Amino acid sequence: MTLQDNAYAAFMLDHAAGRLPPAESLVADLHTALSPLGGQLARILDSTGGAFLESVAPDSIAVGPMDPGAQDAPDAIPPSRLAQYLERDLLALKWRRDIVGVPTLRTDTPMARLLRLDPGERAPGHCHGRRDVTVVLQGAYADEYGVYEKGDLAFAMPGLRHQPRAIGVEPCVCMVATERGRPVRGLLGLIGIGVGKLEERP
Repeated sequence: MTLQDNAYAAFMLDHAAGRLPPAESLVADLHTALSPLGGQLARILDSTGGAFLESVAPDSIAVGPMDPGAQDAPDAIPPSRLAQYLERDLLALKWRRDIVGVPTLRTDTPMARLLRLDPGERAPGHCHGRRDVTVVLQGAYADEYGVYEKGDLAFAMPGLRHQPRAIGVEPCVCMVATERGRPVRGLLGLIGIGVGKLEERP
């Protein structure tokens, strides 16, 4: 089992338990909608959790967070929030290149943004200063660690260096959820200041 496998398992368990922040929860929901394997795993984890709760005596279930400093689980992502990424023409949006030249768009979910690479285009090589979780919405890309296609998740842990490039004949569009609270290093950290909204071109 690889580090990526461990990161994926932990991420999906946190998703099933409702412990992911909104941006990562949105990425996880898009993954389960687009990936047959991700959808199957989500159903297994949900049913396993339900079976566990049914086996526990009602008076032994804690009400409210056990940790006074813990936050409540974020609300489930409504289907309409997913539809704007699954059912629209993402290439028709008003993409703007950020200061390092990568087409990007902010979303209405804090810490989540869309990135686009046209066929053969490369992002600048960079080092991550905090965790990013990426889901491929269309097309495919590759880096030094693998190939990622529609529905796939990729984890960039702090310190990871890579240079993504779009592969295939269609543009690659991804959503990236960035961890809060750590300093951003490398050129891709600058993408977060890109401007623009999810608006279609006239």
